[in-house]
Amino acid sequence: MSKIKFQNYSGIKNEQHNPRTVAKTDLKNGYTVLNATEDGKEVAKVVSTVDEAKGELYFVWNTIDTPELDNEADFVINAGKFARIFRYPQGEVLEVTGDLVTDDAVKGDLLIADEVNGGKLRKAIKATDIGYAVALEVLEVTTFGGKGYTVKVTSIA
Repeated sequence: MSKIKFQNYSGIKNEQHNPRTVAKTDLKNGYTVLNATEDGKEVAKVVSTVDEAKGELYFVWNTIDTPELDNEADFVINAGKFARIFRYPQGEVLEVTGDLVTDDAVKGDLLIADEVNGGKLRKAIKATDIGYAVALEVLEVTTFGGKGYTVKVTSIA
């Protein structure tokens, strides 16, 4: 089950999202994406380069509108369908499921967009990974989605 959600009401109350983006590729809830413009349309596309990973990022959080699914983990936003994307709000606390993180993270680690594993997050190497507008500081390891993380949205200067 892939998911990123706000931990506090303040995040929900002050969230900024874009419901008009169209998925460039198949997406799952919780994927980290860019809000890009192609052919005059707003598209949600997964990060594929380091420069893209350093920019302003969003996460996918669609309402599951297919009641015939037996498992939430099977929900996919197909390419060409609308993806509801939320901006990572600086300073806000989020919950992230462990399947969205490619490395094992511990308290104090920073997570950034993974340019290799599209839509997922990876552990930042503090000596070399600088200049990221969105980084998620791991506050604690939790049981959210089996194994998950409580994170605070920050940046790496």
